[in-house]
Amino acid sequence: MCPAVLYRRLPGEGLDEVIAGFREAAAWDPGGTVLIVPTSRLADDIAHRLIAEGTPIFGDAVTTLAGFARRVFEDHAKTESLITGAQSRLIIADILATRAADLPLLVRGDRPGSGVVNELATLVEVLTTRKVDYPAALGDLQGAKSAEIGLVLDAYLRFLDEHDLVDESTLLARAARWLAGGGRDRTGPVFIYGLYEPVPLERDLILAIRERAPEFHYVVPWADNPAVFIDDGAWVRPDVVDGSAAKSRIAGLFSGRATWDCGGDICITARKDRLDEVRAVAQEVRDLIAGGVPPGDIAVAFPDLPAAMAYVEEVFPDFGIPYASSRGTALIGSPLARALLAVIAVPVHGYRREDVVALLNSPYIGEQFPRGAVVDVLSREARITGGADAWDERLALLAGSIEAEIAMPGTPEGVRRRHEAMLAAIAGVREGLKDLFSDLLTLGGAKTIAGHLAAYRSLLARWGCPVMPEGGDPVLFERESRDRAAFFRVLDTLEATALILPEREVGPAEFLSVLSLLVAGTGSGSRHRRHAVQVIGIRETAHLTIPHLFIAGLVEGAMPRLTTRLPFATDLETRRLGTRSRADILREERYYFTAALLAARDRVCLSFPAADSGAPAIRSSFIDAVRDAAAPGTWGAESFSASRLAAAAEAGALIARARFDEAAAILPPSAVREAAHRLNIENYHRRGPCDSPYDGVLCDDPEAVAALTRRFGDDAVYSPTALETYADCPFRFYLGDVLSLEPLASPDPDLTARERGSLVHRIAHRFYAGWRRDGHGPLTDENHPEALRRILAIGREEAEQVSLRSPAWAVEKEFLLGSPLAGRGLLERFIENELRLAASPLSPRAFEFSFGLPVGEGAADAVPIRLGEGPEETILLRGRIDRIDVAPDGAFMITDYKTGSSHPNLADVMAGKALQLPLYIRAVETLTGLSGAAGAYYTVRRGEVRARPVFWDTGRKDHFAVYPGTRNSGVEDVRALVDASLARVRDYLHGIRNGRFPPRQDAGPCPGYCGFATVCRFDGLREFSSCGEGSDGAH
Repeated sequence: MCPAVLYRRLPGEGLDEVIAGFREAAAWDPGGTVLIVPTSRLADDIAHRLIAEGTPIFGDAVTTLAGFARRVFEDHAKTESLITGAQSRLIIADILATRAADLPLLVRGDRPGSGVVNELATLVEVLTTRKVDYPAALGDLQGAKSAEIGLVLDAYLRFLDEHDLVDESTLLARAARWLAGGGRDRTGPVFIYGLYEPVPLERDLILAIRERAPEFHYVVPWADNPAVFIDDGAWVRPDVVDGSAAKSRIAGLFSGRATWDCGGDICITARKDRLDEVRAVAQEVRDLIAGGVPPGDIAVAFPDLPAAMAYVEEVFPDFGIPYASSRGTALIGSPLARALLAVIAVPVHGYRREDVVALLNSPYIGEQFPRGAVVDVLSREARITGGADAWDERLALLAGSIEAEIAMPGTPEGVRRRHEAMLAAIAGVREGLKDLFSDLLTLGGAKTIAGHLAAYRSLLARWGCPVMPEGGDPVLFERESRDRAAFFRVLDTLEATALILPEREVGPAEFLSVLSLLVAGTGSGSRHRRHAVQVIGIRETAHLTIPHLFIAGLVEGAMPRLTTRLPFATDLETRRLGTRSRADILREERYYFTAALLAARDRVCLSFPAADSGAPAIRSSFIDAVRDAAAPGTWGAESFSASRLAAAAEAGALIARARFDEAAAILPPSAVREAAHRLNIENYHRRGPCDSPYDGVLCDDPEAVAALTRRFGDDAVYSPTALETYADCPFRFYLGDVLSLEPLASPDPDLTARERGSLVHRIAHRFYAGWRRDGHGPLTDENHPEALRRILAIGREEAEQVSLRSPAWAVEKEFLLGSPLAGRGLLERFIENELRLAASPLSPRAFEFSFGLPVGEGAADAVPIRLGEGPEETILLRGRIDRIDVAPDGAFMITDYKTGSSHPNLADVMAGKALQLPLYIRAVETLTGLSGAAGAYYTVRRGEVRARPVFWDTGRKDHFAVYPGTRNSGVEDVRALVDASLARVRDYLHGIRNGRFPPRQDAGPCPGYCGFATVCRFDGLREFSSCGEGSDGAH
C-alpha cells in the first residue's frame, strides 16, 4: 500500500501547494502523474496556468475524476466501447419503444416522450453511482411502477453487458475494477483536490487509485462547521493527516457562531426583477472595466445558469460587455437546428400549412423553393390547413376561381392584371411545392435508423442545407457555425448508436422523436475566451480565484434548491432508497455557496430579484445568513449609463423636453432630428382632434385632394358597403378603398362569414327564381311539401359545390340541411318562416337584383341618385339586392339576408351608419317608380330564422302585422328617412374627395371583423379630448 496523505483545507486553500507538488512529481514522471479536480473549468484553468508558466502537460494529466476514469478505460479496454449520455438515452428510448406493451405506466401512446426518457436516464445514473439495489431497496413499497422501472434498468444494464458498452456511470465501476485488478500498467503519483462528498461509486474509484498509486495526496474541503462540512476524508484511510486548515469567518457561515464586519468585501442588493438585476450587474461590470479591471478578472455566477442566459444574451451586448459562457445555448433553441428538424417535421406532421411556411421562410433552406411569404399568402387564400395532396388541389381551385373572375365581363383592367400576376404566382408555387414534397417523400416510409439518417443526410446535401450567410454579423456567423457543427455531431452520434441498437425499422415520426431527443440534450458549445467576463454556474466557482465575483439570481428554489425526490419516486420511496436526504442537499447547497464566497479575492456582489415573470420572488435564505453574519454593504446603480438602450431612452426624454443639445451629446444630430419629428407626431399630432396627415387627414395636401377628386368624382361608382365603411371608419376606407390594401386572409377551414352568406343567398335565389318560373305563387300549406323538397335539393347541390372537407363544414352542412341528430335544418325552418310571412300583402318578387355590377347582359347600369335638391348633386350607385317583396299597392320592402349574429338597427340608420337599406330603396324607386315601405334584415343562422324590418311605414301596419319584433321600428315617413341617409352620403362624399380619413371616432372598441387592426392607430380614449368633431373627422 502506498503512503497516502490527507489534507484538510478550506475550499480554494492549498491549491498552489498541490499544483507545486504536481509540477515536481510530473518533472520525473510526466506520463503517470495526475491531478484530479472537481470541475473541467478548474482543470482547464490549472492546465492553462501550468502551460503559461512553461510547465509541459502530458495529455489529460490535469482532469476530473470522470476524465481519469476515461483515461483508465482507454488504457485497458479491449472489446469495450464507451458511450455518451446521449447514446444512453437513445438505448433507453429504444428499450421503451420495443417493450412498450410491458410498460403501460411509462409509455403512453405509440412512443415514449423525451421527458420520460430523460428522467429514466437520471434515475439510472443515481441508482448506479449510489449503488442502490433497485427495486429490492424499496422493500414493501414495491409496486407496478417500480416493476416497470426495474425491467427497464435490468434491460439497459443487460444491453450494455451484451454489447460490451460502458456508460458514464458504469465507467467509474469499470475503472475501479481495472485498477484493483493489478497488472503491469503503472500508475504515477496522484493528487486529488477539492472533491465534495463523493458518492459511493466515486469513493470506490478513489480507493482503488489510493491502493494503486505510488504517491497519493487527497485534499478534502474542510472547516470546523458541521452545517457545511461533514466529510473529513477519513474514509481514504490515510497514513498521514495534515489538518492545518486556515481559519475563515466565511467558512463558518451557517454555523450560527460566525459574525464579522466584512468591510465592504461582500455587498448585497435587491432589484426589481430579473432583467433589472442583470442590467445592474452589467452596469457594475462596465464600471469595473472602465476603472482598469481586465474583463477576465470578473465572473458572474448564477445558481440556474440556463435560465439566466436568456437575460445575459439580451443585456450584456447592449452594455458592450465581452463575455464567455461556460454553457452554450441549448441546441434545440437554435433557429438553425429547428430549421433542420423542420425538414423531417413537415412530412411527419402531415404537411401542415404553418410548418411548410416556416420551413420555406427559414434562411437556412436556400432559395430553390418558393418564398415562404408568397406561400403564406396563397395558402391562406386557398384555405389550406395541411395534407400533401390538399396543397395542389386547393391551389388549383383558387386558380380556377381567379380565372373565372378574369373571364367575367366588366372586370376592371387593373383587377385583371393583378389576377394574372396572382395566377403566375400560383403556378410557380405549385411547381415549387411539387419539387419540395417530392424531395420530402424520400424521408417517408419505415426504415432503420441508419436508413433514415442516410436519406436525411442525402437530402440536406442535395439542398446544400443549411445555407450559411456569406456576410453579416461575425458574432452571429460564429454562433451559427457552432450550431451547425453541433447538429452534425448529433447526427454522427445517432449514426454510431444505430450500429449498436437492434436493427428494426421505425417510421419517420419515431426517427424525428429520437433525433429531437438527442438535440434537446445537446448544447451548441461555446468558445472559451479567457480575456472576457466569465458567465458561469455557481458550482463552477469552487476553488477558483476570482478578483471580482457577482452571484445573481439568489432566490428560494434556485439557491438552495432542495429537491430531494428522485424521478418516478415519492418522498417516502426516495428516503427508502437511501439516496440524499433534505439535510444532505441543504448541506451541499451551503457548501457551494460558501465555496463561491471564498473564491472571490477582492469583492463579491450578491443580488436577488424581487419579482420573477410578474410574480413575487422570495429571496434566498442564504442572503439572510450573510446579512446576519457579515454586515454586508450595498451595491448597484439606479441608472444604467453604459446601456445603449438606456442612453437612447434618456436622449428621448431630453428631446421630449426640448433639450436638444444635451441629447446630441448622446445621439448623432440626425437621430435627434428624427426622434424629435417622431415625438411631435405622437405628442402633438396624435393628441386631441384628428387634424393631420398622421391621422389620415390629407385636406392640406393639394395633390392628394386633386387625385382623390378625380378618382372619387362624379363618374365614380359607389356601393353601399363602401359608403358604410367610410361612415364607420374613414381610415378603414382609406386603407381598403383608396390604397387597395387587403388584410391577410385567415386559413380557417370553416366557411367565412362572407362564404356562409353567399351560400344562403344562392340557395334562396335559386329556390325563388325556379319557384316563380314554374308558376307558383305564395307558399301555402298545400305547396309547402314541394317547396321543402325543392329547397333541400338545391341546398344539397350547393353544399356539394363547397370545396371544404373539414369536420366543421360537415357539422355545418348538417345544420343547414337537417339530420336525425341535428334536427330540422336551416332551410326547412326558412320555408316554415316563409309560410308564416305569406299572410302579408308583401310577397317575394325579385331576387339577387343587380345594378351597376359586371354581371353580364341585361344588368342595369349604375343608378344615379340625387343627394340633394340640385340635379348636379348625384351619386352613381351599384349593388345587388338580395330580395324585393312587393305589395299589390306598389309598396315594396328591401330584404337583405344575414347569417351573422349582429345587425344594424334603426338607430344606426338614423345616425348614418347603416346606409344599405335606404340606398337600395332609393335605387329601386328610381328604377321602377314604386314606393319604398320598409327595409328588413332576414336572419338565417343556427338558432334563429326570422325576417325583421329595421324600419317600416307606419301607414301600412297591415303589411307588417305578421313580422315579429316590429313594435319600435315604425317610422311615419320612410322617404324622409331615406333623404336623411342621402344627406349623410353627401357629407361622406365631401370627406372622401377632400381627403378626410381619420380613424373612427367612437369611444368603444373597434369591431372584431376589421382586418386592419394591426396597422390602425385608433385610441378609444382619444375621443374624450376630441369634442366637436364629426363622425368623418370634420370640425
